[in-house]
Amino acid sequence: MENSETLNSKETQKVKNLESVETFKFHDSFIEDTSNGLYFNNFYLPEEVVLIILSYIDPKEVLKASLVCKKWCNLIKSDPFWFAIYSRVHKKKPKKLPWYVYYCLFASNYFDQNLIKNGNGQDKYEHWRIVQNGGDGFAIEDSPIGADPLSLDIPEFNGRTSCFATSYFECNKLQEISLESSPLMQLILNKFKPHIYLSEWVAGRFDCGCNYILHCKLYGKKLPNQLPSPPPLGRVLHFRRPNAANRLPLQIINNRDYVEHFGTTSEEALHVQSNGTKIEQWVGSTWSKVIELLVKDYPEGVKSIVFQHQGCDTQFWRGHYGSKMAGGVLKILFDSIEPCT
Repeated sequence: MENSETLNSKETQKVKNLESVETFKFHDSFIEDTSNGLYFNNFYLPEEVVLIILSYIDPKEVLKASLVCKKWCNLIKSDPFWFAIYSRVHKKKPKKLPWYVYYCLFASNYFDQNLIKNGNGQDKYEHWRIVQNGGDGFAIEDSPIGADPLSLDIPEFNGRTSCFATSYFECNKLQEISLESSPLMQLILNKFKPHIYLSEWVAGRFDCGCNYILHCKLYGKKLPNQLPSPPPLGRVLHFRRPNAANRLPLQIINNRDYVEHFGTTSEEALHVQSNGTKIEQWVGSTWSKVIELLVKDYPEGVKSIVFQHQGCDTQFWRGHYGSKMAGGVLKILFDSIEPCT
């Protein structure tokens, strides 16, 4: 059996062998001089009929059929072919987008699906990378202590009843969605800038106030396996609110402290978008989706999308009296894509 280092090495080599998004391009349509591909047991079928038949092949497998002949290749790698599939599946008129955009919609799991895994801590900290584990560190509570139970009617919870809880110093972790192995998806992000949506459900304890911040960070490369070590415990970020409302964005007093504090610097990122909230003492036991981010108009070259959240309490109480979070969502929205002008 292969060990994890061998598997990681093979995966790294596979990524290195992929063509870079800067040089990635599609071949032109083949010039056809025969009706090859339209005859089945000497029976001729019109091109339109063949297109419909081929459109019922699993989209994840249909590109293999393009190797049969030039005619099939031209049909499968054409806009009308994928327009037909989209119209049949979604019951609406497709936008005039290149065929490969629709291929990526149907043949990959990038669009309109929650890319965050283990959003409720049901699998402990699998898929998460802890950046800062201050105070008594993160905890997983099933069910939440000092807060309302998670509703089974909320889709983002996927029927789970557990959550992450933070402590009296900053607790901060992230989940990375790497696009390094998909030059096609990188190309689509470069050219069409689909919107990226992030959200999470948050609660505090009934007896303690807390802070919470959600970040979306876009990087031009995959994050290193080992993040820089966090600073010594005892350093606390201080927040001030722009006004008296509880759920308006928080401002970070000292950006240098912020960068040093989180280990992964904002300067390395191509784009950073953040929002946060402060929940006052005695009012925070109810779960609410207080923060939603919609990321758009970002620069080219995105190869990694990071969902990062942080929290702590405001009373400096030992234990896990800080913000609780569950049901994190990160989606790339297909319907936000518009044809290039």
